[in-house]
Amino acid sequence: MFKFCTITPATLLQKGRPAAVAVCCLLLCSAVSAQAAELTWAEKMFDRLNQDFGTVPKGSVAKARIKITSHWRDDTHIADVRTTCGCSAAEPERTTLKSNESTYIEITMNTHKFSHRKNSNVIVTFDKPQRAEVRIPITAFIQPDIILAPGSVNFGTVDYGTGWRQKVQVSHARSPNWKVRSAHTDNEHLDVTVTPNANGKPGYEVSVLLKPTAPVGDFRDQVVLETVGGESSQVTVLVEGKIAPDVIVSPQTASVGKLHPGDKKTVQFVVRGKKAIMIEKITSGADESAFAWQSPTDEKNVHVIPIHLKGDSPMGKFVEEFDVRIAGRSEPVHFKVYGEIAATE
Repeated sequence: MFKFCTITPATLLQKGRPAAVAVCCLLLCSAVSAQAAELTWAEKMFDRLNQDFGTVPKGSVAKARIKITSHWRDDTHIADVRTTCGCSAAEPERTTLKSNESTYIEITMNTHKFSHRKNSNVIVTFDKPQRAEVRIPITAFIQPDIILAPGSVNFGTVDYGTGWRQKVQVSHARSPNWKVRSAHTDNEHLDVTVTPNANGKPGYEVSVLLKPTAPVGDFRDQVVLETVGGESSQVTVLVEGKIAPDVIVSPQTASVGKLHPGDKKTVQFVVRGKKAIMIEKITSGADESAFAWQSPTDEKNVHVIPIHLKGDSPMGKFVEEFDVRIAGRSEPVHFKVYGEIAATE
Protein backbone atom coordinates (compact mmCIF):
# COMPACT_ATOMS: atom_id res chain seq x y z
CA MET A 1 0.00 0.00 0.00
CA PHE A 2 1.40 3.42 -0.92
CA LYS A 3 1.44 6.16 1.74
CA PHE A 4 1.98 9.88 1.19
CA CYS A 5 2.60 12.86 3.41
CA THR A 6 -0.42 14.84 4.59
CA ILE A 7 0.71 17.99 2.76
CA THR A 8 -1.70 18.51 -0.13
CA PRO A 9 -0.94 20.10 -3.54
CA ALA A 10 -3.14 23.07 -2.49
CA THR A 11 -0.99 23.61 0.60
CA LEU A 12 2.18 23.55 -1.49
CA LEU A 13 0.74 26.10 -3.91
CA GLN A 14 -0.13 28.39 -1.01
CA LYS A 15 3.51 28.17 0.08
CA GLY A 16 4.70 29.08 -3.42
CA ARG A 17 6.23 25.70 -4.27
CA PRO A 18 4.81 24.70 -7.69
CA ALA A 19 7.76 22.33 -8.38
CA ALA A 20 6.87 20.34 -5.29
CA VAL A 21 3.27 20.15 -6.53
CA ALA A 22 4.48 18.60 -9.78
CA VAL A 23 6.57 16.01 -7.93
CA CYS A 24 3.70 15.15 -5.61
CA CYS A 25 1.27 14.67 -8.51
CA LEU A 26 3.80 12.54 -10.38
CA LEU A 27 4.26 10.24 -7.39
CA LEU A 28 0.50 9.95 -6.94
CA CYS A 29 -0.08 9.07 -10.61
CA SER A 30 2.74 6.52 -10.52
CA ALA A 31 1.26 4.84 -7.46
CA VAL A 32 -2.21 4.65 -9.00
CA SER A 33 -0.80 3.25 -12.26
CA ALA A 34 1.22 0.61 -10.40
CA GLN A 35 -1.84 -0.51 -8.47
CA ALA A 36 -3.97 -0.63 -11.64
CA ALA A 37 -1.31 -2.64 -13.50
CA GLU A 38 -1.14 -5.41 -10.89
CA LEU A 39 -2.32 -8.66 -12.49
CA THR A 40 -4.56 -11.26 -10.92
CA TRP A 41 -3.35 -14.86 -10.52
CA ALA A 42 -5.40 -15.83 -13.58
CA GLU A 43 -4.16 -12.96 -15.77
CA LYS A 44 -0.55 -13.91 -15.00
CA MET A 45 -1.06 -17.14 -17.00
CA PHE A 46 -1.75 -15.32 -20.30
CA ASP A 47 1.05 -14.35 -22.68
CA ARG A 48 -0.94 -11.20 -23.57
CA LEU A 49 -4.26 -9.66 -22.55
CA ASN A 50 -5.48 -8.14 -25.83
CA GLN A 51 -5.69 -8.97 -29.53
CA ASP A 52 -5.63 -6.42 -32.36
CA PHE A 53 -6.07 -7.95 -35.81
CA GLY A 54 -5.37 -4.63 -37.51
CA THR A 55 -7.01 -4.07 -40.90
CA VAL A 56 -8.04 -7.30 -42.62
CA PRO A 57 -9.71 -7.79 -46.03
CA LYS A 58 -13.36 -8.82 -46.02
CA GLY A 59 -13.67 -12.59 -46.46
CA SER A 60 -10.11 -13.21 -45.36
CA VAL A 61 -9.01 -15.60 -42.60
CA ALA A 62 -8.48 -13.71 -39.32
CA LYS A 63 -7.29 -16.02 -36.55
CA ALA A 64 -5.00 -15.63 -33.55
CA ARG A 65 -3.88 -17.71 -30.58
CA ILE A 66 -3.29 -16.57 -27.01
CA LYS A 67 -1.14 -18.84 -24.88
CA ILE A 68 -2.06 -19.82 -21.32
CA THR A 69 0.53 -21.44 -19.03
CA SER A 70 -0.30 -22.70 -15.55
CA HIS A 71 2.21 -21.59 -12.91
CA TRP A 72 0.34 -23.19 -10.03
CA ARG A 73 0.82 -26.44 -8.13
CA ASP A 74 -2.83 -27.51 -8.37
CA ASP A 75 -4.62 -28.28 -11.63
CA THR A 76 -6.05 -25.34 -13.57
CA HIS A 77 -9.41 -25.85 -15.27
CA ILE A 78 -11.05 -23.62 -17.88
CA ALA A 79 -14.78 -23.81 -17.21
CA ASP A 80 -15.96 -21.61 -20.09
CA VAL A 81 -14.76 -19.48 -23.00
CA ARG A 82 -17.16 -17.08 -24.71
CA THR A 83 -17.17 -13.83 -26.69
CA THR A 84 -19.35 -10.74 -26.35
CA CYS A 85 -20.05 -10.27 -30.07
CA GLY A 86 -21.28 -12.53 -32.85
CA CYS A 87 -18.46 -11.12 -34.98
CA SER A 88 -15.96 -13.25 -33.04
CA ALA A 89 -15.55 -16.75 -31.64
CA ALA A 90 -13.07 -18.35 -29.26
CA GLU A 91 -12.28 -21.90 -28.24
CA PRO A 92 -9.65 -23.48 -25.94
CA GLU A 93 -7.31 -26.13 -27.31
CA ARG A 94 -7.67 -28.01 -24.00
CA THR A 95 -9.35 -27.18 -20.72
CA THR A 96 -7.28 -28.84 -17.96
CA LEU A 97 -3.67 -27.91 -17.23
CA LYS A 98 -1.26 -29.39 -14.74
CA SER A 99 1.58 -27.31 -13.31
CA ASN A 100 3.77 -25.78 -16.07
CA GLU A 101 1.52 -27.09 -18.87
CA SER A 102 0.25 -24.76 -21.60
CA THR A 103 -2.69 -24.44 -23.95
CA TYR A 104 -4.02 -21.89 -26.44
CA ILE A 105 -7.24 -19.92 -26.87
CA GLU A 106 -8.06 -19.81 -30.59
CA ILE A 107 -9.75 -16.53 -31.57
CA THR A 108 -11.51 -16.04 -34.92
CA MET A 109 -13.12 -12.94 -36.45
CA ASN A 110 -16.01 -13.44 -38.86
CA THR A 111 -14.87 -11.33 -41.81
CA HIS A 112 -17.49 -12.80 -44.19
CA LYS A 113 -20.55 -11.54 -42.36
CA PHE A 114 -19.23 -8.34 -40.79
CA SER A 115 -17.46 -5.19 -42.03
CA HIS A 116 -15.70 -2.09 -40.71
CA ARG A 117 -14.59 -1.66 -37.07
CA LYS A 118 -15.59 -4.55 -34.82
CA ASN A 119 -14.79 -4.71 -31.12
CA SER A 120 -15.42 -7.67 -28.87
CA ASN A 121 -14.14 -9.41 -25.76
CA VAL A 122 -13.07 -12.95 -25.06
CA ILE A 123 -14.12 -13.98 -21.55
CA VAL A 124 -12.26 -16.95 -20.06
CA THR A 125 -13.73 -18.40 -16.86
CA PHE A 126 -11.73 -20.64 -14.50
CA ASP A 127 -13.17 -22.78 -11.72
CA LYS A 128 -9.88 -24.35 -10.56
CA PRO A 129 -7.70 -23.79 -8.57
CA GLN A 130 -10.02 -20.87 -7.76
CA ARG A 131 -12.87 -19.19 -9.56
CA ALA A 132 -11.74 -16.28 -11.72
CA GLU A 133 -12.60 -14.50 -14.96
CA VAL A 134 -10.26 -12.91 -17.47
CA ARG A 135 -11.53 -10.47 -20.11
CA ILE A 136 -9.47 -10.01 -23.29
CA PRO A 137 -10.41 -7.09 -25.57
CA ILE A 138 -10.19 -7.87 -29.29
CA THR A 139 -10.57 -5.53 -32.24
CA ALA A 140 -10.37 -5.60 -36.03
CA PHE A 141 -11.15 -3.31 -38.94
CA ILE A 142 -12.71 -5.46 -41.67
CA GLN A 143 -12.10 -3.60 -44.95
CA PRO A 144 -14.94 -4.40 -47.39
CA ASP A 145 -13.20 -2.92 -50.45
CA ILE A 146 -9.98 -4.95 -50.27
CA ILE A 147 -10.11 -8.36 -51.94
CA LEU A 148 -7.68 -11.13 -50.95
CA ALA A 149 -7.73 -14.42 -52.88
CA PRO A 150 -7.37 -16.89 -51.32
CA GLY A 151 -8.20 -15.54 -47.88
CA SER A 152 -4.81 -16.32 -46.31
CA VAL A 153 -1.34 -17.64 -47.07
CA ASN A 154 -1.71 -21.28 -46.02
CA PHE A 155 1.30 -23.55 -46.52
CA GLY A 156 -0.44 -26.66 -45.25
CA THR A 157 2.15 -29.25 -44.18
CA VAL A 158 5.73 -28.81 -45.40
CA ASP A 159 8.63 -31.19 -44.71
CA TYR A 160 11.40 -29.79 -42.54
CA GLY A 161 14.33 -28.37 -44.49
CA THR A 162 12.54 -28.16 -47.85
CA GLY A 163 11.05 -24.66 -47.88
CA TRP A 164 8.04 -23.65 -49.98
CA ARG A 165 6.43 -20.66 -51.68
CA GLN A 166 2.79 -19.57 -51.70
CA LYS A 167 1.11 -16.68 -53.52
CA VAL A 168 -2.07 -14.68 -53.04
CA GLN A 169 -3.73 -11.89 -55.02
CA VAL A 170 -4.77 -8.60 -53.42
CA SER A 171 -6.70 -5.73 -55.00
CA HIS A 172 -9.05 -2.85 -54.20
CA ALA A 173 -12.64 -3.07 -55.46
CA ARG A 174 -13.29 0.66 -55.87
CA SER A 175 -10.14 2.80 -55.85
CA PRO A 176 -7.97 2.76 -59.00
CA ASN A 177 -5.37 4.81 -57.10
CA TRP A 178 -4.92 2.19 -54.36
CA LYS A 179 -1.36 0.90 -54.28
CA VAL A 180 0.75 -1.48 -52.22
CA ARG A 181 4.05 0.26 -51.52
CA SER A 182 5.79 -2.57 -49.66
CA ALA A 183 5.30 -5.66 -47.50
CA HIS A 184 7.10 -6.97 -44.45
CA THR A 185 6.98 -9.62 -41.73
CA ASP A 186 8.70 -10.03 -38.37
CA ASN A 187 9.19 -13.76 -38.91
CA GLU A 188 12.82 -14.48 -39.80
CA HIS A 189 11.81 -17.72 -41.51
CA LEU A 190 9.55 -15.92 -44.02
CA ASP A 191 10.44 -13.69 -46.96
CA VAL A 192 7.77 -11.64 -48.75
CA THR A 193 7.73 -9.78 -52.07
CA VAL A 194 4.98 -7.80 -53.82
CA THR A 195 4.73 -7.23 -57.57
CA PRO A 196 2.04 -5.49 -59.66
CA ASN A 197 -0.02 -7.79 -61.83
CA ALA A 198 1.01 -7.95 -65.48
CA ASN A 199 -0.98 -6.92 -68.56
CA GLY A 200 -2.77 -4.08 -66.82
CA LYS A 201 -4.68 -6.40 -64.48
CA PRO A 202 -5.53 -4.50 -61.28
CA GLY A 203 -4.00 -5.58 -58.03
CA TYR A 204 -0.83 -7.24 -56.82
CA GLU A 205 0.71 -10.64 -56.35
CA VAL A 206 1.99 -11.25 -52.82
CA SER A 207 4.60 -14.02 -52.78
CA VAL A 208 5.66 -15.52 -49.44
CA LEU A 209 8.67 -17.81 -49.18
CA LEU A 210 8.88 -20.25 -46.26
CA LYS A 211 12.61 -20.76 -45.74
CA PRO A 212 14.17 -24.21 -45.19
CA THR A 213 15.33 -22.93 -41.77
CA ALA A 214 11.80 -22.92 -40.35
CA PRO A 215 11.66 -25.10 -37.20
CA VAL A 216 9.45 -28.15 -36.77
CA GLY A 217 5.90 -27.51 -35.54
CA ASP A 218 2.85 -25.36 -36.23
CA PHE A 219 3.38 -21.70 -37.03
CA ARG A 220 1.13 -18.69 -37.43
CA ASP A 221 2.25 -15.19 -38.29
CA GLN A 222 1.32 -12.28 -40.50
CA VAL A 223 2.45 -10.23 -43.45
CA VAL A 224 1.74 -6.50 -43.31
CA LEU A 225 1.07 -4.64 -46.58
CA GLU A 226 1.85 -0.92 -46.56
CA THR A 227 -0.73 0.78 -48.79
CA VAL A 228 -1.76 4.23 -50.09
CA GLY A 229 -4.96 5.51 -51.70
CA GLY A 230 -7.42 3.73 -49.41
CA GLU A 231 -9.00 4.04 -45.99
CA SER A 232 -6.21 2.15 -44.22
CA SER A 233 -2.46 2.49 -44.55
CA GLN A 234 -1.82 -1.14 -43.55
CA VAL A 235 -3.47 -4.44 -44.40
CA THR A 236 -2.77 -7.64 -42.46
CA VAL A 237 -2.57 -11.05 -44.15
CA LEU A 238 -2.51 -14.27 -42.12
CA VAL A 239 0.31 -16.77 -42.79
CA GLU A 240 0.14 -20.25 -41.29
CA GLY A 241 1.23 -23.83 -41.78
CA LYS A 242 2.99 -26.79 -40.23
CA ILE A 243 6.58 -28.01 -40.55
CA ALA A 244 6.59 -31.81 -40.44
CA PRO A 245 9.64 -33.43 -38.86
CA ASP A 246 12.02 -35.31 -41.11
CA VAL A 247 13.33 -37.16 -38.07
CA ILE A 248 11.23 -38.48 -35.18
CA VAL A 249 12.53 -39.56 -31.76
CA SER A 250 10.46 -42.00 -29.74
CA PRO A 251 10.01 -41.68 -26.86
CA GLN A 252 11.08 -38.08 -26.37
CA THR A 253 11.41 -38.65 -22.63
CA ALA A 254 11.97 -41.86 -20.66
CA SER A 255 11.85 -42.50 -16.93
CA VAL A 256 14.10 -44.96 -15.11
CA GLY A 257 11.95 -44.60 -11.99
CA LYS A 258 13.43 -44.69 -8.51
CA LEU A 259 16.75 -46.49 -8.25
CA HIS A 260 19.27 -47.10 -5.48
CA PRO A 261 23.05 -46.65 -5.55
CA GLY A 262 24.61 -49.41 -7.63
CA ASP A 263 21.40 -50.18 -9.57
CA LYS A 264 21.80 -50.44 -13.34
CA LYS A 265 19.16 -49.86 -15.99
CA THR A 266 18.95 -49.42 -19.77
CA VAL A 267 16.40 -47.35 -21.70
CA GLN A 268 16.11 -47.37 -25.48
CA PHE A 269 15.29 -44.56 -27.89
CA VAL A 270 14.34 -44.95 -31.53
CA VAL A 271 15.47 -42.32 -34.05
CA ARG A 272 13.50 -42.68 -37.28
CA GLY A 273 14.11 -40.72 -40.50
CA LYS A 274 11.92 -40.32 -43.56
CA LYS A 275 15.00 -41.42 -45.46
CA ALA A 276 18.24 -43.12 -44.44
CA ILE A 277 20.14 -40.98 -41.93
CA MET A 278 23.66 -41.03 -40.52
CA ILE A 279 24.04 -40.14 -36.85
CA GLU A 280 27.30 -38.22 -36.48
CA LYS A 281 27.41 -38.13 -32.70
CA ILE A 282 25.36 -38.15 -29.52
CA THR A 283 26.32 -35.66 -26.83
CA SER A 284 25.12 -34.79 -23.36
CA GLY A 285 26.18 -32.88 -20.31
CA ALA A 286 25.55 -36.04 -18.30
CA ASP A 287 28.31 -37.42 -16.07
CA GLU A 288 30.05 -40.13 -18.11
CA SER A 289 30.62 -42.10 -14.93
CA ALA A 290 26.83 -42.35 -14.57
CA PHE A 291 25.73 -42.93 -18.19
CA ALA A 292 27.10 -44.87 -21.14
CA TRP A 293 26.04 -44.77 -24.79
CA GLN A 294 27.47 -45.30 -28.24
CA SER A 295 26.72 -43.49 -31.50
CA PRO A 296 25.66 -45.72 -34.43
CA THR A 297 28.14 -45.93 -37.31
CA ASP A 298 25.86 -46.98 -40.19
CA GLU A 299 23.31 -45.13 -42.35
CA LYS A 300 19.72 -46.36 -42.19
CA ASN A 301 16.14 -45.20 -41.63
CA VAL A 302 15.78 -46.48 -38.07
CA HIS A 303 18.37 -46.36 -35.30
CA VAL A 304 17.88 -47.89 -31.84
CA ILE A 305 19.98 -46.10 -29.22
CA PRO A 306 20.43 -47.74 -25.78
CA ILE A 307 21.31 -45.44 -22.89
CA HIS A 308 22.84 -47.31 -19.96
CA LEU A 309 22.61 -46.03 -16.40
CA LYS A 310 25.71 -47.39 -14.69
CA GLY A 311 24.52 -47.06 -11.11
CA ASP A 312 27.12 -44.48 -10.06
CA SER A 313 24.86 -41.43 -10.30
CA PRO A 314 24.80 -38.99 -7.37
CA MET A 315 21.85 -39.08 -4.97
CA GLY A 316 18.70 -37.17 -5.82
CA LYS A 317 16.46 -36.51 -8.81
CA PHE A 318 18.00 -35.98 -12.24
CA VAL A 319 17.02 -34.98 -15.78
CA GLU A 320 19.59 -35.48 -18.54
CA GLU A 321 19.13 -34.27 -22.12
CA PHE A 322 20.92 -35.91 -25.05
CA ASP A 323 21.53 -34.20 -28.42
CA VAL A 324 21.62 -36.32 -31.56
CA ARG A 325 23.54 -34.73 -34.43
CA ILE A 326 22.52 -36.00 -37.88
CA ALA A 327 24.61 -35.55 -41.02
CA GLY A 328 23.20 -32.86 -43.33
CA ARG A 329 20.77 -31.53 -40.70
CA SER A 330 21.47 -28.13 -39.15
CA GLU A 331 19.57 -28.73 -35.91
CA PRO A 332 19.98 -31.71 -33.56
CA VAL A 333 17.08 -33.79 -32.26
CA HIS A 334 16.78 -34.43 -28.53
CA PHE A 335 15.62 -36.91 -25.94
CA LYS A 336 15.64 -36.90 -22.14
CA VAL A 337 16.19 -39.44 -19.37
CA TYR A 338 14.90 -38.69 -15.88
CA GLY A 339 14.59 -40.47 -12.58
CA GLU A 340 15.78 -40.52 -8.98
CA ILE A 341 18.60 -42.13 -7.07
CA ALA A 342 17.38 -42.75 -3.52
CA ALA A 343 19.06 -44.16 -0.44
CA THR A 344 18.55 -47.85 0.24
CA GLU A 345 15.83 -48.31 2.81
